[in-house]
Amino acid sequence: MRTSLNLQIQNTLQSIARASDGLTAVHLKGTSGKRILKPSDDIPGTDRILSLRSAINTIDQLTDNTIVGKPSLQTAEAALNEATKIINTVRDIALRVINSSVTDRSTYLAQLDDLTAHLVDIANTRYMDQYVFSGTASDKPAVSVQNGPPVEYSYIGNAGTKKTQVLSWVSVPTNIPGSAVFNFDGSAGADTTDVFTMISRVRSAMESEDYTALSEELANIDANHNNILACRSRLGSWMQRMDDATNMLIDSKMRMRELLSDIEDIDLPSVVVELQTQENIYQAALAISSRVMNMSLLSTQLGSR
Repeated sequence: MRTSLNLQIQNTLQSIARASDGLTAVHLKGTSGKRILKPSDDIPGTDRILSLRSAINTIDQLTDNTIVGKPSLQTAEAALNEATKIINTVRDIALRVINSSVTDRSTYLAQLDDLTAHLVDIANTRYMDQYVFSGTASDKPAVSVQNGPPVEYSYIGNAGTKKTQVLSWVSVPTNIPGSAVFNFDGSAGADTTDVFTMISRVRSAMESEDYTALSEELANIDANHNNILACRSRLGSWMQRMDDATNMLIDSKMRMRELLSDIEDIDLPSVVVELQTQENIYQAALAISSRVMNMSLLSTQLGSR
């Protein structure tokens, strides 16, 4: 009888332990909101969760690339907007002098000097501590000035471009070298000069009253103007690609989070039912344990008589 009761007590205690474990597990699910708390809960589901989390981390990294890369393009585009205004002003000055009998050219000459100085500042625009028009040599200015006479302007950057990956299969440039923007490499076409030489030639023709040379310089001005507009268009295209990529990444991340939630999140109504069931099992185990313990005490009392 004692052996039988001992076995019943052991079995009852094991039942209580199992019921307690089951109740604790359901409580953890309810409080964490997660269906899978450890790999053994659902091995295939755990594998899918790890894959989805890895994909989401990749999306976050690509999104960060866009966040870091786009401001540099925006800075360059704003700088080229100012450069466009300068070239338009140079053209307006040249036309005024050509189309009117200007006797005092000193004001225009001083204005051209100011425009050239401003253009140097634009060429050496920085985003944070990087020169945006120096190619990949972004730790140094794009254009240097050698005081004359004559004053000389040189491009000291390189023709390299930086790229950032915005999708797993797409990389977008984040800079445009100043050699192309300011026509040091002849990007504006044959018989053109860089923008600094262009302004210098306009100034010299104006100072010497060589209206023929000044008229001939209009084609050079227009070519440089169109070249900068083309560069601005490229920057705009790259920024648009970044925006499109960002939208795709946002959509992909949303879908993956939904899949992740479907796999690992609990079904609350089901958990509530499961919790009630586990509580009933636990209470039943305690009730049975109480009865078995009473039987054990009764057996002990009878045996002592």
